[in-house]
Amino acid sequence: MHEEIVTLAMPYYKKARPGDVEHITWLKEQLYGLRLEIIEKGYDFEVIFALTILHDVGYSKMPKNCNPYDLKIRKAHAKASAVIAKKILRKVGFPRTKVRKALYLIEHHDDWAFGKTLKDPEWRVFTDVDMSWEASRKGFDIVRKFLGQTRKEFFKTVKKDYTEKQKERPFYIEKTKKIFLQDMKYWKKRIN
Repeated sequence: MHEEIVTLAMPYYKKARPGDVEHITWLKEQLYGLRLEIIEKGYDFEVIFALTILHDVGYSKMPKNCNPYDLKIRKAHAKASAVIAKKILRKVGFPRTKVRKALYLIEHHDDWAFGKTLKDPEWRVFTDVDMSWEASRKGFDIVRKFLGQTRKEFFKTVKKDYTEKQKERPFYIEKTKKIFLQDMKYWKKRIN
């Protein structure tokens, strides 16, 4: 079912923002690496997987070159993502008991940008992995180019985002935090 979700999501990501295919591919790899820890902690891997893979499919319905940091775009893409995700999850036979939660989390995955922190552990695991993309060796240059920042400027942006995230929603998965911090060390060496 996991690969079927990815396969059905990819055509949407190919129509979305530059770097979205790489983003989702990287996120999928991270989730598979974290699967045991997620399950051992009692979190719902199926919901986290659906949320993580489908959270940005709605960008395929947004205007080309839109600013994903614009709050109206954040809200609109999240709603569009939930609509598309519902079709995909039904098509793959995703457990009905989990569809409602997955769709709710997809629609509200960017609520932190509006000052709202969800208490849901699956959402918290998702934000760990999604935020780590910015510091990753694949994601760092993709996101910084999109923002029009130098490596030094973007390093500061990611560091600031990390500091703010820790106040409101600290990492739930220790392995994700470790990967994030290792990637930040990697970039710090290359910038200085």
